[in-house]
Amino acid sequence: MHPNTYLRSFWQPEIKNQVFVAMSFEDRFTERFDQIIKPAIEGELISGIQLSAFKVDNSQTGDSILTDIADGIVHSMLFLADVSVIDEGRYAEQPIRNGNVMYEVGLALASRQPSEVLLIRDDTKKFLFDVSTIPHITIDFEDNDTAIQNIRMALTDRITETNKIFNAKVSIATKSLTPLELQILESFEGLNPGMARDFSNKSRGLSIPMERAVSSLLSKGCIESVAKNEETNGLFYGITSFGTNVSLSCKVYLRKVKPDKIENNQDQPNKPLKNDAASGAS
Repeated sequence: MHPNTYLRSFWQPEIKNQVFVAMSFEDRFTERFDQIIKPAIEGELISGIQLSAFKVDNSQTGDSILTDIADGIVHSMLFLADVSVIDEGRYAEQPIRNGNVMYEVGLALASRQPSEVLLIRDDTKKFLFDVSTIPHITIDFEDNDTAIQNIRMALTDRITETNKIFNAKVSIATKSLTPLELQILESFEGLNPGMARDFSNKSRGLSIPMERAVSSLLSKGCIESVAKNEETNGLFYGITSFGTNVSLSCKVYLRKVKPDKIENNQDQPNKPLKNDAASGAS
């Protein structure tokens, strides 16, 4: 399946605890994967997470391998590519790197955040301009123990950076919530995993304020439509993992304060509140 078709039709916002590994299928690279890259990923917990190494089988052909590549790249926690030089080039001084691997790097850069991508190589030759700004490290694969340690440290850095970006997105989404949006997110508390809610009224459908709130939460990625409710002719919505994190962060960023602790300034709208917690300040 063409990657664009897959991404438009079958992509789901779920991430597996695995690292997608893109590399040449030559024997020396296979040995490198078995002895260094896979142990680096799976040997110990990385940032408290047990990861697995996922590499597409080279026995597949055609659509099946393209589908597995697209699926693995978009649903793995991290993308790692060995872009080491495979040939010095016959007619030019420009070193040649594996074309299939670079194709997969392109897919990763198109569908993932730069913080989720790590490039490794065993050379110091001229690098490709288009990917030179992507995090990449040089590995001495002759020293297995040091190579494993360096790859593991680099993966830890990638996860740390990814978490910082995710937390920043959660913070931004939290501080942009309206009271009704927060109420919708809180309505999912206590529901069993996978349960959904319909916010429409059987006779009137969604009210205008509710429709705006639901639309805003959909655009922020906090909720997702999961099914149609034939009884109300509305939609069932489920909370996403991102929405759950936003809801939880509200308990930190939007600390609850008793009403009598806050001065009512409706008559004086330009007068600041005495307690910054009421305005969502952290």
